[in-house]
Amino acid sequence: MQITKRILLATFTLTLGILIACGGQNSTSEDPSAKEGGTSSILLSDRNFTPDSFVQAGWKKSKQYDTATVPESTEIWYGFFNQKDIEIRFYETHEAAIELGIPAATSSIEGAVKRSKGGKLLDFSGGSFTGYADYLVAGNAVLLCEFDRTRCDQLIANIE
Repeated sequence: MQITKRILLATFTLTLGILIACGGQNSTSEDPSAKEGGTSSILLSDRNFTPDSFVQAGWKKSKQYDTATVPESTEIWYGFFNQKDIEIRFYETHEAAIELGIPAATSSIEGAVKRSKGGKLLDFSGGSFTGYADYLVAGNAVLLCEFDRTRCDQLIANIE
């Protein structure tokens, strides 16, 4: 009887773990038709931004990157907001940001994880490593967010 209870408990725990893991995979939408706000990674589809749009919202612009590293981008800027790194990549249109920016952002995030130890991003404050773990699309801009989207979401809220 004791062994049966253990087997049932193990089976239940395993099943619950699988359900939680499978259910959480789509928590961030990459679907352009997703509703704006909430957990969607696509916001403000009707707006076009410039670097100054984000500077006015409190983002500190630090360094401009060559657009050759991100095809079809028009400008790339590194900066920070509330002590977290945020790289912003600009595109001609919102549609270009989705079609071209999302794959480029995903590639950058995957590259950062590959460079890290054990699949976790490292924090070398003041060092040369920047770990982008998430992104969001706001209008014609793609924001790469250090560790999570919290600061990016706050920055966008300052714009709205």
